[in-house]
Amino acid sequence: GIDSSMVAKMLKDEGWDIIGMTMRIVSPELLEDRKLVTRSTSTDIESAYQVCRKLDIPHFVIDLASQFEKKIIEPFCNNYLQGLTPNPCIECNKEIKFGLLLKNAEMLGAGFIATGHYCRVERGEERDTFRVLKGIDKSKDQSYVFWKLDQSQLSRIKTPLGNFTKENIRKMSHAFLPILGSRDESQDICFISDRNYQDFLGKRVADIKEGKILDTGGAQIGTHRGYPYYTIGQRRGLGIGHTSPLYVIKIIPEENIIVAGEKKDLFRQTAQLTDINFISGSPPSARFHAGVKIRYNSGERPAEIRITSSGEAVVTFKDKCSSITPGQSAVFYDGEKLLGGGIIKV
Repeated sequence: GIDSSMVAKMLKDEGWDIIGMTMRIVSPELLEDRKLVTRSTSTDIESAYQVCRKLDIPHFVIDLASQFEKKIIEPFCNNYLQGLTPNPCIECNKEIKFGLLLKNAEMLGAGFIATGHYCRVERGEERDTFRVLKGIDKSKDQSYVFWKLDQSQLSRIKTPLGNFTKENIRKMSHAFLPILGSRDESQDICFISDRNYQDFLGKRVADIKEGKILDTGGAQIGTHRGYPYYTIGQRRGLGIGHTSPLYVIKIIPEENIIVAGEKKDLFRQTAQLTDINFISGSPPSARFHAGVKIRYNSGERPAEIRITSSGEAVVTFKDKCSSITPGQSAVFYDGEKLLGGGIIKV
């Protein structure tokens, strides 16, 4: 795409000795159904090859389809079966892009891996430490998806686009390779066509059954077509006539039940988090204040974070938040600086 291609050009212009790498993350079997799967096609690989050819650098295709299936796609489906709404990009960055791909890059003699993310990975204030800052283009900032990375990974990452706006990069790309300017931006879930995760789940997971939709008092008010197809805060697709709009406020997978309520029922003051990680390796303190994002495209909300004796965290927001969704990442910031984050629990 535009961003990774421009990174390659920038680094080549700076005098770095670089190679191009493309991940093949989807198996041929999945690619047969083009309605479900979109990425990692021969077209994508050919496009990357043409960019590398123009830059006169080697291009390698790394087949990570089986690992991607095990580490990303299977957990993605299993999370929905647990009533969660996962963000596979978080785990992909940790396990695949800055995990397995980085290892492959090292085997090819590379010392760093550079990506087109709009954030800034820089040396920290203390010796041999690294920090993550928001990109200067706040409308495209992608620091959120870096919260699970560790110091070892950050020490090998370069993100030059963090100091540019998306518009700057798009204009620069026209001069370099005009065809890049017409390419679509990445989708939310890179391996699913048209963001249609419901069809993807339906094909991958057997025996998703209809079940009851209850109101907050426990009375049945409708029938859902399978709880994995719903997420907290969802309004469309409930098929319930009511005097006021209804939203999914709770998913109970073990009973195949969805609870629907009014908009006011979506608001909560606290969130419990598990799988905690801090960029520096440890929290600022056992109790600290930060700006917290509860999903990729949400704004930051002031909150107090308390680390529990079990190593989990409790987030108490200054004001109640709508649609705090289990399975999503709650990510902590101190101004421009990414502190860390965790996964929202049921």
